[in-house]
Amino acid sequence: MKDQQYIKQCDADFRARLYGVADSIAAEKRVKIVSLSGPTCSGKTTAAAMLAKRLSEDGRRVHIVSIDDFYYDRDYLHELSEKKGSDTIDYDSADTIDLEALSDFVSEAISGETVHCPIFDFKSGMRAGYRSLEAGADDIFIFEGIQAIYPEITSLFIPYGFVSVYIAPMTSLRDGDNVFAPNDIRLLRRLVRDSNFRNTGAEFTLHMWDSVRANEEKNIFPFAGDCIYKIDSTHEYELGILKPFLEKILSEIKDDSPQYIKAVTILGNISRTSPIDASLIGGESLYREFV
Repeated sequence: MKDQQYIKQCDADFRARLYGVADSIAAEKRVKIVSLSGPTCSGKTTAAAMLAKRLSEDGRRVHIVSIDDFYYDRDYLHELSEKKGSDTIDYDSADTIDLEALSDFVSEAISGETVHCPIFDFKSGMRAGYRSLEAGADDIFIFEGIQAIYPEITSLFIPYGFVSVYIAPMTSLRDGDNVFAPNDIRLLRRLVRDSNFRNTGAEFTLHMWDSVRANEEKNIFPFAGDCIYKIDSTHEYELGILKPFLEKILSEIKDDSPQYIKAVTILGNISRTSPIDASLIGGESLYREFV
């Protein structure tokens, strides 16, 4: 019961932070576009839904659009990667987004037309079709994604009533002598999320982490300070929630793996953390995005 009350209070604290931002946006009647961005495993998808729900209570109709749906097809992205001398698609790069299609979509949506939003299928690596949105003159569009902070993307929003929101863990967590900085917290989240929902092993997630961080330092963090609103997505209970998952997936990394030392280090850092049962988390919690 103590853990459940603790989780409820932490989730309520996060909702209060997010709702405060939503209420400030709602007070600006000129707003037609909200960009919601942040680095990997910040909670963007769930936060977008929570923002939309809160904004709709003000009487505005809200549409959520994922920037990911405007990716070019995988074959074309492979060609781009090869030209850069890489055999791996960098999905975080701005040039993987069909900016012309996104620009057309934005202008038509703001004009109050019925618009057709592409649906990108990651399994096939192609657009799987379109969904229709009946846009009204007073509607709000939330454009969500890592790329929503890139200047190439935000330049498409600036001509309209536009505000930017940045979400990320911003508070460190301490467990005994160990301090987990925001970037450390996101890695732990990503290890668990990728295992739970993306069928990706911890070894590969650790292998990719340096390139993920390099992109963030180049293309995300330099622009975070320009965002109008910021939401701290750190949850005080999360180390306890993540611990049982991390112990399972990291213990599967063999001692001959290049990622073994990283795995052992993480396991050592959480060794004294008291586990918390993930089933105690409510269905509407941001943390359901990871566990």
